[in-house]
Amino acid sequence: MEANTAMPRFFAEIHGSRAIIRGKDVSHIRGPLRMDIGERILVRDHTKGYVGIIRSIEHDRITVDIERKTPLVDRTKRTIRLGICMIALKDMDTIVRFATELGVSEIIPVVSSRSNIVRISSKRFERWQAIIMEAVKQCERKSIPVLYDVLVMDDFIRSSSIRWPYKYFGHKEGELSLVDIKHDDVGIIIGPEGGFTADEIDMFHDNAFIPVNMGKTTLRSITSAITAVAFLGI
Repeated sequence: MEANTAMPRFFAEIHGSRAIIRGKDVSHIRGPLRMDIGERILVRDHTKGYVGIIRSIEHDRITVDIERKTPLVDRTKRTIRLGICMIALKDMDTIVRFATELGVSEIIPVVSSRSNIVRISSKRFERWQAIIMEAVKQCERKSIPVLYDVLVMDDFIRSSSIRWPYKYFGHKEGELSLVDIKHDDVGIIIGPEGGFTADEIDMFHDNAFIPVNMGKTTLRSITSAITAVAFLGI
């Protein structure tokens, strides 16, 4: 029996020709998916995909005999670095998920002057990490985005000025549009609802950030972030 290609590819520990699936996926495979010993299943580690046959099903683990490797690919060859100023947490959840599906390489939550959220709990950070892993599993991309700790704006600018070779910030007055960006490694920061303050815009200019517009209409932050990653990932 061939593995169902519509099935998610489960993260597993790879030990030679064996794969071990643990955690919540065990309950998902045993329960809703109703998979059984002898069925083929798709698994992966951080960079490689495999097809295997379920060898045993236990309460806390599923053991898989690996048959062969299968290719994993990324949506884009471009490195996309996203800074996103903190907005409503449910919207942040959505950005993390969709940005991952669309090919983002790293996500940096930023506290700006107009952010209505200034800190997150460790549980929220863990939730975002889990969302990333679920999205990676769902879309079968090869690489796993890096999620950074929340930074205040000053620290973000210092950090990105060193690490980001090409730096942009979303602004309706920007002369460039997303389609004008051609670099293979690009970073962009999206503001909160209400946009960036004049002081923040001055800081961006002082640190070689280039304004880029998101089109002729005003978009919400969540829409701008997803739009930016989608365009840059083409």
